[in-house]
Amino acid sequence: MAKPFLYSIQYSPWSEKARWALKLRRIEHRHHEYVPMIEALRLRAHTGKWHGRITVPTLVADGVTYMDSFAIAQWADQQGSGSPLIPAAQATEVSHWNDACETVMSHGRALVTPRVAADDQAAAEQIPANLRWIGPAGRPLFNFGVRYLQGKYGLLEQDAEQRRSHMRTQLKQLRQALAGQPFVLGEFTFADVAMAVALQVVQPVADSYLRLGAATRRAWRDPQLAVEFEDLLAWRDRLYAQWR
Repeated sequence: MAKPFLYSIQYSPWSEKARWALKLRRIEHRHHEYVPMIEALRLRAHTGKWHGRITVPTLVADGVTYMDSFAIAQWADQQGSGSPLIPAAQATEVSHWNDACETVMSHGRALVTPRVAADDQAAAEQIPANLRWIGPAGRPLFNFGVRYLQGKYGLLEQDAEQRRSHMRTQLKQLRQALAGQPFVLGEFTFADVAMAVALQVVQPVADSYLRLGAATRRAWRDPQLAVEFEDLLAWRDRLYAQWR
């Protein structure tokens, strides 16, 4: 039986959710670092999805495609070993927190993208290493990528403060759920993974876990939310130290 094949993007929190789940459930797999837009045809050919939107992370396992980090985590929970990430008795609650994570990350992406675009050094860091030989031509390529993301994910539909408000609502609920405890649901589950990863768009985790360029790291930090939720960032860092 062939090993599962994961397409992911190194800096993407969505990909980080999938990678973390596979690691926790001890799933051996092959991996390919996906280059957005440029490798879309390769991904469509591998998955057989010739129409509609394609996203990563994407896992191909035994001829079945899982094109969502939560779907990958659910598959890993069924196939892997060790303690379950999505216990049957808490499946609804875990799904709720995964939805909260998606809310934080989708609004966070809309805030991060223009900050990266406005920083020439950060923009240069987004060009894949094997394409950096193109030099200054990389900037137009990156700008095209930004427009592509804006159209694909509707990044211009709300202003920054509206988006922070949506993020703040979910993060306050996380703070209330934790109430000084180490885990969202009383024991370590995928709910903790999801919300820890969501905080990447507030302030990135240390390079030892998820390597980013210096300018990219600066652009991903939201100064307002990072100060307001420094307690959650500290919780995230403890969780990474123990479980990642």
